[in-house]
Formats: sequence, structure tokens, C-alpha cells
Amino acid sequence: MHSTWTLRKGRWLCVLALLISTGCGESKDASLPKAGSDASKGPKILFITNGNSDWWSAVEKGMHDGAAKFGAQVEMRRNDGQREGQIRLLEDALSRSDVQGVAVSVLDAATPGIADKMRELQAQGKVVITIDSDGQPDTRKAYIGTNNRKAGEVAGKVTAMLRPQGGTVAMFVGVPSAANAIERHDGFFAGAGKAFTEAEVFSDDNDLARALTNVQTAIEKYPAIGVLVGIWSYNAPRIAEEVGKFPDLRKRVTVVTFDLDEQAVEHVEKGRIDAAVCQNPYEMGYQGVQLVKALVEKDQSTIESMLPGGSSVIDTGVRVIVPTKESPVKGDNVIDIKSMKEWLTSKGLKSS
Repeated sequence: MHSTWTLRKGRWLCVLALLISTGCGESKDASLPKAGSDASKGPKILFITNGNSDWWSAVEKGMHDGAAKFGAQVEMRRNDGQREGQIRLLEDALSRSDVQGVAVSVLDAATPGIADKMRELQAQGKVVITIDSDGQPDTRKAYIGTNNRKAGEVAGKVTAMLRPQGGTVAMFVGVPSAANAIERHDGFFAGAGKAFTEAEVFSDDNDLARALTNVQTAIEKYPAIGVLVGIWSYNAPRIAEEVGKFPDLRKRVTVVTFDLDEQAVEHVEKGRIDAAVCQNPYEMGYQGVQLVKALVEKDQSTIESMLPGGSSVIDTGVRVIVPTKESPVKGDNVIDIKSMKEWLTSKGLKSS
């Protein structure tokens, strides 16, 4: 991605100037490579997702652009949001002699079957990295994605700006034990401060119907709820859809979400989401190809430039998307939805 919005190799730190001094998946089997996107030569790289939300389309676009730029063959395998599904996709990668590298968004780092298969891939000589959601350190060479703890802190501080009086918080996520879910949760409360208390974390196991039901349950179970937080991308439209049905409820609750999937864009425009902490999935795909190719080919110059000093993490940063410029949320990387839509269009994207 060649624009002022993006800084490669982790240099794009989402720093909300007011806030921070340290920083900010449903079920296709596989997405076929796009014509002209894959190089005819170069290592074969699989991207294995944790789920199948719209958010992954931006990763896929970056993946194909990276393949064309750096010379690689790429394929995205979309998981169904279940642990067993991801294990099957990893087993498939193990069976493929044409694959030299694998980039995995780990659904649940604590699931032995997932971690074991990733170790087997490494033992087989394949390069393994993680993107989006990290795994256990010994299961991968590097992680490319958001510093989810810092992203959680940003979400918390944004919530405090929107709701200085504090309140009770309900959170919604697919798998609470996923690394990114844990880090966002903990970061949120660290950033929000003592005025905010946790009511409950509602899990849905990537079931969209259950994700919507969870919002309904939270509203009924906690009539004084003040804040609704969507941890995974598809949680955002489910929260917005339900809250949008009740104008009085919308007036008294604050809605903060992560990511900006295609459905969420309209909800931000209509003011049903107060702020979306938006990652950079395009860069996860783009840099994922660049790094895996370098690791496969033992290109030490590129490896050192991407992972300086022996680092194993590339932080792709975040932005905060708000409905209008009049939002009380201010900062260097706060963007109104109109500007964000223009940027998405310029990159051929519908989500981020």
C-alpha cells in the first residue's frame, strides 16, 4: 500500500496524540488466486485464516499485491471459525509438498492440536509465521499484525473520551481465549480507567446468529449497561443492528468496535458505532508475503530490514474511525468515515 496512511515494517505506529505515549471469522473453503496477482515463479505460500469475515478480503488483496511485487505464489484458505477446521487446514498444508511457507491467524493458541500442527510444519522444513492473531512463540518465526494490547488501550481511551462518566461494559467476541481477544480485552480496561467496570464477555464461536443473540441477551441482562464493545470484526454490525432498533438505548450506550468490515462502514456513517479501532489487514497480507519469501530464500538483508535486531514482531498499527469530524475523539490517527471510505476506494478495498 503506497499512501500516507501506511508505514511499512511496523513504523506506522498508531499514536493518538492525546492518548498514548507508547503506541495503537462463516465459510468458504478456499479463495482462488486472482489472475495476474501471483508470480509464475517463487515460493508457494498459504495463508490460513481463523474465520471467514469480510475483513479477510483486505488481507487477501495485500497478499496478492505482495505476490506480484515480490515474486511468490499465494493461496488463502479460509477457516470456518472452528478449532477443528483450522487443524484440518494445517493438516492439509502438511500434506502439500508444493508449499514452502504458511502464514496462520491462530484461532486459539491454547488448543494443542493447532500448536502441534504448526510445530510439525516447521519440523517439515516449512516457514511458519502468524498474522492477525499470534500463537505460541515456538510455533512460528515471526508475527505480523496489530499490537493488540496497545490497540485495546486505544479503544479504552477512546471510550473514556466518548463517555467520561464511565460505565459498565459488555464485550462480544468469537473465541475469548484467542490471543488477540485476550490482549484487546486487557488493554481496553487498562486504557479506559477505573470508571469502567466489566459486566460480561459474551462468546459466540464465530456463529453470526449467536453473535446477534448475545447482544440482545446483554441488553436484557444488564439494563444499565453503558458500553458495548465488539472485539472481532463481525461483532460490530451485530451490535449496531440491535442497538439501532432502539433509539432510546442508542442515546445512552457507547458503541466501540474493532476493525471495519464492509457492513460496519454504513453503521459508522449512520452513527450507530461511535468509534472503530481499525487495523491494517492489507499490510498483514502484503508484508506476510514479503517476509515469508525472505525467510524461505534466506534473504538476510530483507529479514534484517523487516525484523531488525532479531525482533520477531512487526506492528502494522491502527487508526480510529469516527462518524464525523465533530466527534469528541481527537488525535493524529483519528479519521472520519468519509475520508476512510475515500482511502478504501483508492486501494480497491471495501473493508479494513
